[in-house]
Amino acid sequence: VIGDQCGTQKWHGRAMATRGHFVEKPEADGSGVLRRFFVADEASADVCVDADSVSSEWTTESETASNGSGRARKRVRLWRMRHRLRRRSGGNASDSNVSSDSSASSSTSTDSSDSNGESGAGAAEQQKGEETLRKQAEISPISAGALRPPGVPPTLPLDGESSNGTVQLQWLSSNKRYRCLAIAPGFLSRQDICKVHTAARHHSVREINDRKGYLAFKHRVWRFELQLRALQPELYARLMRLLRQADNEQWSKLLKRSKRGRVYPEIEYIDYDVEHEGSACFIEPHVDNKSAVTLVAMLSTPDAYVGGRSCFRRSEGQTGHRELRLEAGDAVLFRGEKLLHWITPVTAGRRVVLQIEL
Repeated sequence: VIGDQCGTQKWHGRAMATRGHFVEKPEADGSGVLRRFFVADEASADVCVDADSVSSEWTTESETASNGSGRARKRVRLWRMRHRLRRRSGGNASDSNVSSDSSASSSTSTDSSDSNGESGAGAAEQQKGEETLRKQAEISPISAGALRPPGVPPTLPLDGESSNGTVQLQWLSSNKRYRCLAIAPGFLSRQDICKVHTAARHHSVREINDRKGYLAFKHRVWRFELQLRALQPELYARLMRLLRQADNEQWSKLLKRSKRGRVYPEIEYIDYDVEHEGSACFIEPHVDNKSAVTLVAMLSTPDAYVGGRSCFRRSEGQTGHRELRLEAGDAVLFRGEKLLHWITPVTAGRRVVLQIEL
């Protein structure tokens, strides 16, 4: 379906940048106040975002010269999605606003600097539980479903977000912080998964081919940060909050790496379809270029494919690795540019994931 809707065109290189224009529309509250929105040229009018959600960049393109004598080069202004890590005064509700000193933080790193403020039997019990999880991850594949609180179905969200938008993250910790993993079991509901599919299947979404030439992989990728932000703003905001929350609890890298508190999300719809490819689908061990925090959310049910375990470098020691078996709706977050990760071959069926790099 994706292939039929998107055609065979693939974007190379700067796939996240697009041409577009700005329009003014009245506020939805009926006040008559006009707001400025960005609309991508190749998208329909329903794919528009507030003007502050995009940033421009200049590039050089070649085209046939007007006199027909060869190729001429010209500078072109393109636009890409950006996201503010700090809410401005009077800013939009979609901006991330998870406080780094939130009392709801559930960081469970074994590093002593992360445990200040924790004391008593509760902290000891939590640390013991993490040690058990870490040992399980080193010995055998573990299912994110095993970390799910009792009574929560695998494809339904956790018991709601707290008043400040945080969720209960389950951490697989390491003495080296960049090797820590955060799991949000059932973060995406069935309805959320449908919304992701709908945004990714919008007629303006294009298949891309921006993987490094030396990376061995077999899958298809569509980039759709603009479409997800425009068509599903509440879901987009929840995903941004989750990424920021994981960073606040463990790594504190996003603000340090950002440009004046702004980051540029890369959102991908990745399809490991064995029937389409004609053989097993995979991606070899790699890191994500310039991604301080990466989120991978499972969109397929476990019975839809064979293989496809999410693998990560070991938490400690010299041998072994960690494997996760994600249920539909589960999300895992990690330091994409630092932590080596890959998936085992998908030998049958179709495995689809949502991936966000910040």
